Amino acid sequence: MRLIKLTEHVYYYPFDSDLDRPCLGYIKGDNCALAVDAGHSSRHVDDFYQALENEGLPLPDMTVLTHWHWDHTFGMHQIHGASLASTKTDRKLRELANELTPEKKIEFVHSDLCIHREYANDLPVIVVPADETFQGSKQIDLGNLPVEIFEAPSPHTKDTTLVYVPSDRVLFLGDATLGEFPSWKMDKKKVKELICVMERMKIDTCVIGHWYPASRKEILTELKEALS
Repeated sequence: MRLIKLTEHVYYYPFDSDLDRPCLGYIKGDNCALAVDAGHSSRHVDDFYQALENEGLPLPDMTVLTHWHWDHTFGMHQIHGASLASTKTDRKLRELANELTPEKKIEFVHSDLCIHREYANDLPVIVVPADETFQGSKQIDLGNLPVEIFEAPSPHTKDTTLVYVPSDRVLFLGDATLGEFPSWKMDKKKVKELICVMERMKIDTCVIGHWYPASRKEILTELKEALS
């Protein structure tokens, strides 16, 4: 699978529904690079990094997490550079690291066909906390390229983080537009709040976790349909 360039500074590594792998983002400034999400496993990270090397791009200096779910975070032990997460996401990862006994890890691997495929051949399940945390919002300058990282309301999880590249008008949503797992119920109050956040922003392209990038209009239309 190849890395896809969206704008001058923004790329993404596509989702894989057979393995329940989400899109991974890559943002390149003059001085350093930022990845969005740490992937499903060490194998996912290795594949992503191979795609970066194939394009002659440096490995990320930092990786930011959009939320705690395993397909976005369980590759974190394999990443290059530091990891960044909201305090809510980090708290959940620390809980998981304590709860996932060897027996629980076996149950996890066999809980879903996609997870079983991802962790084939006894690939270890490893959960680690973030290197750095933030609350509310944080801005990082990658070298003439400010990136805004902020907590946002979402019907999917309580720890949703969005990543915005103002100069390129790209917003990384992770799984923010989905319902709550595993019921997939859409909390309409949270949907309305997310819509309000997006309507205040200048966005051309939204990168979502398990589908193709979409326009701001397409995502807002989808969210408003969920309210009916």
